[in-house]
Amino acid sequence: MFRPARPATTQVAPPGTPTLRIERIVQLPEGFADLAADAHGSGERMLEVLREDWEAGTIRFDGWGEALFAAHGPNGLVGIGGLTRDPFAGEDVVGRVRRIYIRRSARRAGAGRALLGAIVGQASAVGYPRLRVRSPASAFAFYEACGFLRAVREKGATHIMPLAA
Repeated sequence: MFRPARPATTQVAPPGTPTLRIERIVQLPEGFADLAADAHGSGERMLEVLREDWEAGTIRFDGWGEALFAAHGPNGLVGIGGLTRDPFAGEDVVGRVRRIYIRRSARRAGAGRALLGAIVGQASAVGYPRLRVRSPASAFAFYEACGFLRAVREKGATHIMPLAA
């Protein structure tokens, strides 16, 4: 059974993650250009695509079951990531983790796990039966450590996570 999306909320990261704040957002946040430059500097184009989709109105994370989250650390924006309905899942109504990126200097400090936790929480809240993500090989260990399973015979996804109904 699918439920309506929750209103925007702010979540605090798990203990041991100093001054990290996860916030549901409705516009690209202050500091996005610097975060995109960090991604570009590491050879990642995903935030450029996010900005292009946002400006074109293609993906705004404002449809049913969608959400965009920002991770803020003591020095500003450290990450971003979102949830949409998976357009590559055919007739299945499943969620898709989108454009998750953590600033290189903030990695391995809990921001990625907290951000992904907010996305998983939102997916569960709206009633998605599972989540899918297409990840670069460099992020396989991260997703698997967060409970995702390696996808087998899943077109357009490297990992899946079944969610409790």
